[in-house]
Amino acid sequence: MMMSTPSSNTLKPLMKKNRATGIFSTFAGLVKLKLSMAVVLSAVTGYFLYHSIPDKSLLFLITGVLLLASGSAVLNQYTERKTDALMERTKNRPIPSGIVSEKEAILFSALLMVTGCILLFINGVMPLLLGILTVLLYNLFYTKLKKVTMLAIIPGALVGAIPPLIGFTSAGGSFSNTKIIAFAGFMFLWQLPHFWLIIIRYRNDYNSAGFATITRYLNDLQIKYLVFGWVLASTVYLISFFSLTEGLNKNMFILFSFLNFTFIITFYRLLFAGKASRETKSAFILINSFSLLIMILFIAASLLKYI
Repeated sequence: MMMSTPSSNTLKPLMKKNRATGIFSTFAGLVKLKLSMAVVLSAVTGYFLYHSIPDKSLLFLITGVLLLASGSAVLNQYTERKTDALMERTKNRPIPSGIVSEKEAILFSALLMVTGCILLFINGVMPLLLGILTVLLYNLFYTKLKKVTMLAIIPGALVGAIPPLIGFTSAGGSFSNTKIIAFAGFMFLWQLPHFWLIIIRYRNDYNSAGFATITRYLNDLQIKYLVFGWVLASTVYLISFFSLTEGLNKNMFILFSFLNFTFIITFYRLLFAGKASRETKSAFILINSFSLLIMILFIAASLLKYI
């Protein structure tokens, strides 16, 4: 029996679809789309911590932060292209794999960041300055210090703490406000176990690339205890602060406390499920998912006031 072969009319749509999928995949990898979207959510949370009535400044915030974060991610990949090529986790990224040239990356990064800065400037000088500060901390201090000291994670964590301030000031608030400083402080604390879990999982990659990490001083089990203790202290800090403010109404606060308790129990079980570094993957996913849930909860609480 002869098997029929697909006609050219059938293959063309498939080829176009695969090409489009490949282009989007390259773009998403180049701008670290998932991370950039998380940064946007963090900024939006800061926006709604100031007031619950969205206006056009929210649109400028979302697009400005997304473009600036994306451009910063491209610049970071350009800066670390040689190191990325040495690591299994990153060797297939668009620049080290040769899919995107170095010149293309620089031009694309500049276009994204300049456009993002312009949009943030529409919301005010302070959002713009905070956005530029984020880029400098990420691409100058954090990236350059990674091979020098394990304390490079401090400017790296500050990068995660600034987006809520960008959102808060875009909404008209002052970055000296106690509520936003407290939330930004939580976001700073939350970044550190994020880094440590990545380091456990990709210990060999980081060592082969010459990065200075905490694994030089602590073994995996000790780092896990550090991670759990840090996460526990961070969630207690957040609960304590919002129990003394109007950040959440009574019902939302009860829900938040229940979710927090459930998270801690589940996180502990996942984190200490075994000794192999690969088993930290689930704990890593959970800790990031919980931070997203917290931000969504704060946004929802603000919108409920508006409704």
